[in-house]
Amino acid sequence: MSRPTSDTLEEKLRKRCQDRCKARCCRYITISLPAPRQKADFDEISWFLAHENISVYVEGRRWHVEVRNRCKYLTRQNRCRIYNNRPDVCREYDIESCEYPDRPAHTLHFDTRDEFDAWWARKRARERRRRKRRTHEAKQ
Repeated sequence: MSRPTSDTLEEKLRKRCQDRCKARCCRYITISLPAPRQKADFDEISWFLAHENISVYVEGRRWHVEVRNRCKYLTRQNRCRIYNNRPDVCREYDIESCEYPDRPAHTLHFDTRDEFDAWWARKRARERRRRKRRTHEAKQ
């Protein structure tokens, strides 16, 4: 009499990924950005957001650009066509820290150039008020 075979842990995690979150991590890439310091940095972020399927977010104090674009090896059933030969970055992804079912909350998150430009304008206005207040206090 043969014993039933149980799925390996990796197979169980892979199935959970496919069934529950629909391979969310395979539908975008994230690239770290240096924190903006100068006008040109803010202008570059505004330019990123002028493109389709782009978001910019801040997690803690780290800035990132997110490009929403499916991996070309992901099937319609959310399975990896090159699973056994996938890149190390995919192999090292910790499925236990998967963002399913929701995106993590970010310190700041911008999906459009208008959102970012409005935030940047408010930030510049606060900086001007702060400098004006310091100048006024220094004169007294």
